[in-house]
Amino acid sequence: MKTAVQQIMLGSVTGKEQEARKVLRRIRAAGYDGLELNRFMIHPSSLMVRLMTRAAGMPTGKGGNLNWKNLMRETGLSVISLHTDLGSLEREPDAVAEEAREYGTDKLVITGMYRFDYGDEKAVRELAQRLNKAGEALQKHGLSLLYHNHNVELLQVKPGLRAYDLLLSETDPAHVGFEFDSFWFTDGGADAKGWMRRLGSRMRLWHITDRGSRQSGQAM
Repeated sequence: MKTAVQQIMLGSVTGKEQEARKVLRRIRAAGYDGLELNRFMIHPSSLMVRLMTRAAGMPTGKGGNLNWKNLMRETGLSVISLHTDLGSLEREPDAVAEEAREYGTDKLVITGMYRFDYGDEKAVRELAQRLNKAGEALQKHGLSLLYHNHNVELLQVKPGLRAYDLLLSETDPAHVGFEFDSFWFTDGGADAKGWMRRLGSRMRLWHITDRGSRQSGQAM
């Protein structure tokens, strides 16, 4: 088993190379094996992305200007996975796959869908098929596709059927796995342990967030 820190948690303390190197060395000294990198944080990101992540309490900072390949190598940390977006995988699967290989990881993670209606059954079924296709394309490169949840997947597409139910049943286990975020499902009032048991071997990574839980209000 390997443990890692999500890069989004480091946005405010990795804006400069010397600062980033110091932080990564401290992470290594604390016993962590690596990081989960985000493609929008290892390349210069747009103002919109920076504003959105800052509003969510997770600023990306200016780390996109740094050489993360060198930083990871110098500090002895491995890349556990590379987070990306589905649109990029569909537009340029070969380029995304090559970048993952350059960082030494075989896992690419899709983190939910921005401005997507998880209460729309047809849309969720179509999303599952898009994930299948993207996962199949990555498999040809020897890579795995994982889907990372928030709490919005708990929305019901019809009585008794949640969006996450559909993502589990409509995706091919051979092409799509899961990174389960137990914080977000707990935040949504769900039984995280029960869902983890249901995922079984399809749960390839476990994301743990120390952020508290509100269990009320709109889904993210």
